[in-house]
Amino acid sequence: MVTSQKHPLAARVLLVDDDEAICGLVSKYLEHHGHTVEVVLDGREVDRALQSPFDVVLLDITMPNVDGLMLLDRLARDHKELAVVMMTAATGVDNIVDAMRRGAFDYLTKPLDLQRLAIVVRNAAEQTRLRLESDGLRAAMIRGDGGPHLICGSQAMSEVISLVERVAASRVPVLVYGEPGTGKELVAQRIHARSRRRDGPFVTLNCALKPVELLQAQLFGDGQFGGRFEEARGGTLFLDEVGELDANLQARLDRQLHDAQLADRRGNGGGDVRVIASTVRHLPSEVSRGTFRADLFYRLNVFSITVPPLRDRQDDVAALARYALARFAARENQPPPTISDEVMEALLRYEWPGNVRELFNTVERMALTANGGVIRIGDLPAEVTAADTQRVGSDGMTDEEKQAVRPLHEMERELMIAALRETGGNVSEAARRLGIGRATFYRRAQRHGLTREDGFPG
Repeated sequence: MVTSQKHPLAARVLLVDDDEAICGLVSKYLEHHGHTVEVVLDGREVDRALQSPFDVVLLDITMPNVDGLMLLDRLARDHKELAVVMMTAATGVDNIVDAMRRGAFDYLTKPLDLQRLAIVVRNAAEQTRLRLESDGLRAAMIRGDGGPHLICGSQAMSEVISLVERVAASRVPVLVYGEPGTGKELVAQRIHARSRRRDGPFVTLNCALKPVELLQAQLFGDGQFGGRFEEARGGTLFLDEVGELDANLQARLDRQLHDAQLADRRGNGGGDVRVIASTVRHLPSEVSRGTFRADLFYRLNVFSITVPPLRDRQDDVAALARYALARFAARENQPPPTISDEVMEALLRYEWPGNVRELFNTVERMALTANGGVIRIGDLPAEVTAADTQRVGSDGMTDEEKQAVRPLHEMERELMIAALRETGGNVSEAARRLGIGRATFYRRAQRHGLTREDGFPG
């Protein structure tokens, strides 16, 4: 096996083809792009090769000793997490259609289009990683390829990852919304790692830093492009909690970004910094209230991503919990404990006000106290068991079921206010959570007489 220099998007590729010329060409090309390639000229050797982990299998359909489609069947059965890409010189579509039906991730036709090869390998590797994460097998994936891995078992996080992939290759500023502990910095790191700036620095600054004089020195330094801007040149500057900046620093940051854009257009390199900012605040509402500069908001908000709270992505809880255990086990150099079914059910019922950060801390704390390698109900912290007991009483009824029936219009108004407060006045996000359109939300808000005191910005 020939290993190339480490690359942020590196994939481990198993190439199965009896054509040595094709293998040489593909190996050289993929290794040039930072991937690791192992070649198997005889399909009968695949089982031996797969004793080592891989992200992608490139599999020829027609080989002398093994039928490629039959081998695909076996890989789909025994290595469900592994993305298999079929290669064929056949001009007809029958084999291709058959391969896709049998579980192939994609196909390549010979002679190979090398640019398409690179794209397919990248996408197939990502598919393998996502499958591993959603199955709770992240322990086998503790490495930095492609940036931080965002656990994706829910539709909500699938949408976040889709937005990350869409914006990563560009240079536009990104504004990441989300509650504390949802993983806003991980999203920023992944954008950086999937961008053309991945070999440059990723520099973080907490904009809630006090005192203000210290924050000013950290952010701007003494020169025109000093401070964190200077450190991040050629890479990405992540401004965490940008909504906490005071008015004077907002004005100076706006001027700095304006000057950086001008420098970038002139080609002198002074502005070669991509800015990603995050905030728990709903900045459009802050702009309306006059607490955040409109010009700075529009400069930062070229592209926005909202990271959903954990209570809105329950499908991710089990995979996140298993990842936390795998991370704990790797750090402590011991086998990961097992979470009992009753504990997992309690974790799924809990609303996680501290989001992913709270879940990780909870799981690692339970792992420390688990006896016999199994986390049981007695290992749950008090806040989780108290919330679970309150939610489901001794009569088996939930608190919600015990509430008295009230007029529907009252409940609708209360739900709309709750959605606005949870989203910081973000009407689009509040409407999405309630399952209605934005225009419908506005009409009903006017009908119910919602005001700014209710969190309604309009």
